[in-house]
Amino acid sequence: MPNTIKRKIAHLKEGKLTKSQQKLVDYFETVDLRKVIYMSITDLATATDVAEATVLRFCRSLGFNGYQEFRLNLAQGAVIDDFDGEGISFVDELEETYQLAMENVRRGLTEAQLSDAIDMILTANTICCFGVGHSHLAALELHNRLMMMGLVTFCERDTHLQNVLLSSRGPSDLMIIFSVSGASKDTVEAAELARAIGMKLLVVTCYKNSPLSRYGDLVLAAEPMDSPMHPGAMTGKIMQLFMVDVLCTGMHNADRPRFDAYYAKSSRATVGKLI
Repeated sequence: MPNTIKRKIAHLKEGKLTKSQQKLVDYFETVDLRKVIYMSITDLATATDVAEATVLRFCRSLGFNGYQEFRLNLAQGAVIDDFDGEGISFVDELEETYQLAMENVRRGLTEAQLSDAIDMILTANTICCFGVGHSHLAALELHNRLMMMGLVTFCERDTHLQNVLLSSRGPSDLMIIFSVSGASKDTVEAAELARAIGMKLLVVTCYKNSPLSRYGDLVLAAEPMDSPMHPGAMTGKIMQLFMVDVLCTGMHNADRPRFDAYYAKSSRATVGKLI
């Protein structure tokens, strides 16, 4: 049975705790840990009257790389009910995990990055949206949204036809690539081809130091939420789809009259399809 946070803290208590460590231990043993999931390191330091560096060292003493990994461990369900004795349903755990997924996107996105990404999209001649496996869903959603906004966009799932499409693109065109890992072979090869023909690349991933990220003119990277027990979990898709919504909403806000007109045209074009 893998160690839980409760066991990790119990093991830590076998040694001699500093006053600051004792404050953290006392807090974790009395508070509802569902509250900690939504606390930043500054929030927790304030609540326990210790320094942020102390919180970080405490998390590392439990075997985590840092506070974020500690918090993700809580959010991904490990031992919440084991720790506080109440337990929460798996539905609540999923809700909390998805909430944290969107928080991670927001935390990893700066105003300057969003502005640059929107500018890349609006100034492109054509836009190719690409993603393989689970990431194709986000690429297709972005393609559909951009098409409704009057932009010339493509989304080809077949990698052979993708290469054919890219062969006719150039420096005035943009490729937006989605990949949670940033290490999918087909995705990296598409980025290599796009770079070779001079296209601009916008990469959306969870790993800013991934092989794919090396090809990006701009990389939008959210913090990963990997769980070895849940390969291909919904969190990666939710993070990507939230990024799509952020980009499209940002574009809409940048030029509302223009995009409102296109949305109206899109609605009129489909009104006859309703029963």
